[in-house]
Amino acid sequence: MRDFAKLTLRLILLLGINAVLGWAVLCVHEAVLPDYAPWETDSRLLIMPENTYFGAAFLGTSHAYLFSRFKKNHAITESELGCTVFNMALPTGGGVRPARFYFETFLARGNRCDVLVYFLDPFVFFATGPNDGHKFVWFEPFRLRFFLRLALDSYPHAQLIDYVRSKFGPDWLFQHYEPLIEHTGRLTPADLDPGRIRMRRDSLYYQGLSDANFRRYRRDFTRIARRCEEEGIPLVVIIPPTLLGPEAGAGPVIAWLKQKQARFPFIFQDDVDVMPEPRYYYNLDHLNTKGVRYFMRHHVATVVKDARQGMGTGDAASRALVHD
Repeated sequence: MRDFAKLTLRLILLLGINAVLGWAVLCVHEAVLPDYAPWETDSRLLIMPENTYFGAAFLGTSHAYLFSRFKKNHAITESELGCTVFNMALPTGGGVRPARFYFETFLARGNRCDVLVYFLDPFVFFATGPNDGHKFVWFEPFRLRFFLRLALDSYPHAQLIDYVRSKFGPDWLFQHYEPLIEHTGRLTPADLDPGRIRMRRDSLYYQGLSDANFRRYRRDFTRIARRCEEEGIPLVVIIPPTLLGPEAGAGPVIAWLKQKQARFPFIFQDDVDVMPEPRYYYNLDHLNTKGVRYFMRHHVATVVKDARQGMGTGDAASRALVHD
């Protein structure tokens, strides 16, 4: 019994020493990391400031991530909207649950914005991958408060382990600038092959129209909308344009969003079909740099400016009345 107690004590001591050494490595590594711009890294936490005011903040998938991941796209977006923008959209199909984590962290760090724009793709409500299996845990720095936010929200244990484990791998320890400037690729009408479009649409719904997932992840959207209301931040929800046509989940998602508008005064805009010209895309569902300019100028700027001017002053109740 005494030997077992000694072994347990040694194990605890060893784990403690390893934890301290690991923490020291992470602290030293982050201290020497360069300052990144939005177009130089996929990480949102590395570029997230403290106590900063933005004209607009973005959430969404890669359809919105590219608005800032390319240097010219980011400059175009801020120029067309006439305000500073902090973009928290994620690549590889970022879901509603990670979007909530980032928005809550953005506010917890003392940041504020005149308007939150969520470029919302319907497919993110119907699959676990974008929500409970997303790769953001691999490209974000270890932050104890962020880790606790995930853990206390019962985020999957495997994701929590990957979040910690990935910080000691070569990809993280030897990371470097990965600047993207612009995307000049463009499609032609010949690229709009019905078979390719069908395959892409099917890939987004690999778990079908799961009602259980829909009911689960729409709670995360409700929490985002409620937090906007509490903070007095106008919320604009836009389904971004693609060449895929309306998604399989668009019907139930749009119907549910319109129901939620009776409770939360957000602005909703379905733009999936507003840009049918293939020259504005570099693949079937992502805008090139010229497409970003056209979309921002003709479909986003007005609604954002109206939200900032019409709902950007006064308390939350007065803003709701303005929208109604």
